[in-house]
Amino acid sequence: MDFETLQTVDRDIGLFVAIVRELLSQGIVEEVCNEQLTVGQVRCLCLIMAHEVVTVGDVSRGLGISYPAATKAISRLSEKGLVIRKHDPEDRRNIFVEITPLGQEVTSKVKPEKLKRLGSLLNKMPPKDLKNLRRGIESFLLAAVTDDELFPQICLHCGKEHVENCILSSVKCRKIEGVKDGPG
Repeated sequence: MDFETLQTVDRDIGLFVAIVRELLSQGIVEEVCNEQLTVGQVRCLCLIMAHEVVTVGDVSRGLGISYPAATKAISRLSEKGLVIRKHDPEDRRNIFVEITPLGQEVTSKVKPEKLKRLGSLLNKMPPKDLKNLRRGIESFLLAAVTDDELFPQICLHCGKEHVENCILSSVKCRKIEGVKDGPG
């Protein structure tokens, strides 16, 4: 691939990421969450909600942040009454984190709004382009995810919300089966 094409693709990916970040993350958090939360704190809440009960280590791994950063995020969420921490009665070194009803209320506002905005955006695209976008994302992931070490880093850790048609699971299955020609 020539340098000019690489620059164009790099710019386009940057724009795509910026739109997703602003329209589908930051904008929603600012508009929907009156509790003065950051995008990271909302991601933390959503991870806890998806798994019901997690440890600080689970949050750290699930969000790809350090253990101290996870501890700090959980402390801030706890101060706002959005999560509670409980010591494991069998091993007091383990701290379980549970979402509170208030935390559930906050997260229940975010996902529908995100889906509404995404749907509104995708509805502006012709069906053929939408299908091509999906194929392009699958193909990109198939090319990018070359070893098993990357899967835990990019996995969304969706817990009980996991769906069978998860694109990452699909890519992983293709890698395991040895499919190299991209999505069909």
